[in-house]
Order: sequence, then structure tokens, then C-alpha cells
Amino acid sequence: MKQNPIPQLGAATALVQLLSENPSLPLLDWSIADGTAPLSGTCLNDGVDMGPVIAAYAEVLGGQVREIEFTSADGARMYSASVFATWRDVRVLVRGICAASVHNTVAVAA
Repeated sequence: MKQNPIPQLGAATALVQLLSENPSLPLLDWSIADGTAPLSGTCLNDGVDMGPVIAAYAEVLGGQVREIEFTSADGARMYSASVFATWRDVRVLVRGICAASVHNTVAVAA
């Protein structure tokens, strides 16, 4: 009897490999769809600059970071960074959203 492949297995395996081989990557919430959508990692945190978080993933996955600022439904200025790449034959989308004011904060040397 022929068995049907499990669509999520490739993405799940890639996620385990990614995190096992790169344990210092920032924490994200991960989702694995039905096999047609990419493996997705997301972080929503108003108080943490998502630029460096997503840059860390881009360094491992490859791909170019895309950044935008937007206004949320409640009028808050927000910053979003994302990277889309194919890693070990699995499409991966990583994105992070934070308050734009957190992203634009520049450390001042004393």
C-alpha cells in the first residue's frame, strides 16, 4: 500500500535543523502550514527592535531583509522587518514587528 507523503514533514525537519544548528538565534513563534505555504517565524514585540532579530535570521538563511514603517489601526507608528528565503529546499518567511520608536532609537555614546 502506497503511503501519502506528510506535507509538513519537510518544513518540520528544516525547522529542527535550523534551530539545532543555530541555537543562538532569537526566539520566534513558528507555524507550519499545509505544505504549500512557507515555514513561518514571527515575533511581535513593541519593546524590542526587530531589525537585529530579523538580520540574525537573514545571516543564516540568506535573503534580503525588507523593512517598512506603517501606522496601525489604532494610530501607532510601527516597524516591520522580514526576510524570505529558501533554506534546504524549504521556503521560510521570518518577520518581526515592533514600535517604530523602538527601532529608531539610536544609542548615544557617553
